[in-house]
Amino acid sequence: LLKSLIPKIESKSESFAHKVIKQLLYKKILENNSDIIEASLEKYFKSRRADVYFKFNSGQEVVVEIQNSPITSKEITARTKDYNTRGIYVLWILYGDGKCVGSPKNPTHIKNLKISPAEIRLHQLYRGRVYYVNIKYGEEKIIATLPFGLHFTNSDSIAPILFRKGFESFFVRNVNFAYIPNWNILFTTYNNYKIARFYDQNINRTIMKKLRDFAIRNNVIRNKSYIKSKKTRKFFKLICKVLGDEYGKIFIINTLLRLINKKKLILNEGYLRKYESRLKRKMKFKIFKIKL
Repeated sequence: LLKSLIPKIESKSESFAHKVIKQLLYKKILENNSDIIEASLEKYFKSRRADVYFKFNSGQEVVVEIQNSPITSKEITARTKDYNTRGIYVLWILYGDGKCVGSPKNPTHIKNLKISPAEIRLHQLYRGRVYYVNIKYGEEKIIATLPFGLHFTNSDSIAPILFRKGFESFFVRNVNFAYIPNWNILFTTYNNYKIARFYDQNINRTIMKKLRDFAIRNNVIRNKSYIKSKKTRKFFKLICKVLGDEYGKIFIINTLLRLINKKKLILNEGYLRKYESRLKRKMKFKIFKIKL
């Protein structure tokens, strides 16, 4: 079945990177999802041409949209809605070094990276993740990397606003890498959008678990003495020393506040909010003051 479903299609108009990524996703998703009953490259609909298309035993259909060239957030929304009206789920994949991204993306934690409006829109659609694939150039062969997910959070030092520089528009965010464990496809609906995604864990859950485990190891989890401002400050500084470079202070503060709200931690909420306000007051709002 697998061999019979793999066609040889080459379009003169598509970029080399787009073609390589498309072939990788087609092959790997097909190989690793045994319940696929129909597969196609360049599936044509009335007003659309999907890069990759799959139909599953369950009757669910998914198109994979691989994006290399610039695209607006409005077009992402319109294209997703168009497929959804046909009952089709959409899996968006960006080329990490393509023209649709604000800056090159790699599977790593990094601070203060330029993010395009298109990336921000996908981050919203996918509840805190964007999927990417990159191209590796070897001596004898060229291959596409495995997909990886990135999660964006607000910078500790740069305002979370849209910056404009010439014809370029971008946001600045901290970026966290999320590992994708396999090629299995998950069908989900969020804000009335039919979205297909991988089984990677949302980074919010990851950091929440790390902070809870850290609190348990340091006997903070139910220690009521940490409701005092001095105790909370001491604990927060310790967390930032261990996890600050990876996640940033604002992301850590917001997660601690969620844990307090869920009654999973006893800390001084006032201290954390004041510290967050202090960071926000120092944020840069002018593009000429930012070094990226």
